[in-house]
Amino acid sequence: MDNKEQAKLQEELNQANKAKQLFENPLLKESFDKLKKLYTESLFSTGATETEAREKLWLAYNVVSKVEQNLFEILDTGKLASKQLEDYRNSIKKQKF
Repeated sequence: MDNKEQAKLQEELNQANKAKQLFENPLLKESFDKLKKLYTESLFSTGATETEAREKLWLAYNVVSKVEQNLFEILDTGKLASKQLEDYRNSIKKQKF
């Protein structure tokens, strides 16, 4: 593994740590939950002729979900990067002995 690959993995790990901090922040979790609830309730409160409003609410709900999903993917990528860095460091230790 060269320095460039190590730097990329370290950056992925740093991003994952930032995403983890966001998820551990109760304010962010509360914000996601409130927005999803608001959009869901509003969606189900629309009338039969409010097609455009339903579409916009559905899109808004999905955007919130996609942001949340993107943060989960960053966390997963960081976990993989951490494992790869750990394996690499362990292989170097074994070579020294």
